[in-house]
Amino acid sequence: MSSPHRVCLLAAWWWLLPFAAGAAELYRWVDAQGQLVYATEVPEAYRAVAVPASTPLPPGTSACEVRWHRYLASAACFDQYRVVGGGLKPEAFQHCTEVPQPEPCR
Repeated sequence: MSSPHRVCLLAAWWWLLPFAAGAAELYRWVDAQGQLVYATEVPEAYRAVAVPASTPLPPGTSACEVRWHRYLASAACFDQYRVVGGGLKPEAFQHCTEVPQPEPCR
């Protein structure tokens, strides 16, 4: 693996660490439709393939894909703190980092 890819993957891994602090553990997996999913609870059908969200991304993951992983992990973290009506509990911002939605990968 080239050095820029290694740096990118290490940066992504370190960036995701704060999501685990103080919140339920996040997991990631690819569903039957090929979509990347981040959530705190893993459906039975995906338990064998789900990994903790903090697990380093596979070698060769593009910078764009890393940005999308960060965004999806951020959204899943905030989802744990949603209340009826769509608001967020104040402690969400102590445990989660807001990440803007990235541009689509090309």
